[in-house]
Amino acid sequence: MLNRLLTADPRSPLLGVARSLVALAQLLSLAFTSDTDLFPAIGGPPDGPRCDGLRGISLWCLGFDPAIARWTAVAVLVSVAVGYRPRWTVVPHWYVAFSFSAALIASHGGEHISKILTLLLIPVLLGDDRGWHWTRPRTPMAPRWHGAAAAGHLAIRAQIAFVYGQAVWFKLREPEWRSGEAMHYTMQDAYFGATPALAELLDSVGPLMTWGTLAAETFLALSAFCGVRIRKWAVVVGVVLHLGIMVVLGLIGFGLVMIALLLASSSRTDLTGAVGDCAPRLRRTLHTPKLA
Repeated sequence: MLNRLLTADPRSPLLGVARSLVALAQLLSLAFTSDTDLFPAIGGPPDGPRCDGLRGISLWCLGFDPAIARWTAVAVLVSVAVGYRPRWTVVPHWYVAFSFSAALIASHGGEHISKILTLLLIPVLLGDDRGWHWTRPRTPMAPRWHGAAAAGHLAIRAQIAFVYGQAVWFKLREPEWRSGEAMHYTMQDAYFGATPALAELLDSVGPLMTWGTLAAETFLALSAFCGVRIRKWAVVVGVVLHLGIMVVLGLIGFGLVMIALLLASSSRTDLTGAVGDCAPRLRRTLHTPKLA
């Protein structure tokens, strides 16, 4: 285990795609949403971001003109999206993600995942000397960064287990999810629901969508404990699941961030053998001969 920790290196183009998707989701929110819609008043004026407590250090609460905060965030997110110098952009990206999540009043949930994912990427990428995060490493990571990178990557996997495991747990507590009716009611939601025509078209397969969602999320939660091969299959399942959510419910930003989280988890490290690939490990266990 110690040897694997000392050689762990999760840097890969997959990690780059994950960072770009998170930045793209945030850029879409800034590009198509005005400050008035981002920070609507609740219970009356004044409009504006939430700046109480720790939120006061967010980019939108430092006293700058809102346009300066917006364009500063855009500049950081564009540099992340194109993959430039991950070592130097990873901390600014977290600060923008934190600021966005802290200051927003109306949220679709993806901002909170973005804040956590970008934070966990800091120990993974501070030792990254690549010029662009799309490329494979040409030089080994400095020894002092291997343990930090491994810990950050394992924390990302733990985040997947927590997010999807919690989602399944809370869904199973509701009778509508157990009976297969949940997606029917979700598609009727006035804010996040599907269009009337699409809801009518999909209503006949509502139970299949309901139980299929539970099965997919259960697999995604368990995949976090498996090796890289299983985790790459989890990316495929997650892409199908979240593309469906984007089409039916319109949660594009949330879907992009969740796909990014799965991609970051699927990046290979030398820790695979330590944590184990579930399928081969199970086969070895089942076929181990008993001692006389």
